[in-house]
Amino acid sequence: MELVNLLLIALLALLLRKLGWCLLWLWRYYHNEPTPEPISFLPRRTGETFDRHVDQTGRGKEE
Repeated sequence: MELVNLLLIALLALLLRKLGWCLLWLWRYYHNEPTPEPISFLPRRTGETFDRHVDQTGRGKEE
């Protein structure tokens, strides 16, 4: 039961981190300031996997 509680607390912390980023993004967008770089759900992860997937489908290429 303690393990489940720890996992739920970790998930809550990750969701709060993402919510904080979303609120910062909205604040800067509303005030015409540069928006922050996107963050992934998990820390220390980049969007490279997603970018490679988009490139494979041809969506990322300009014609």
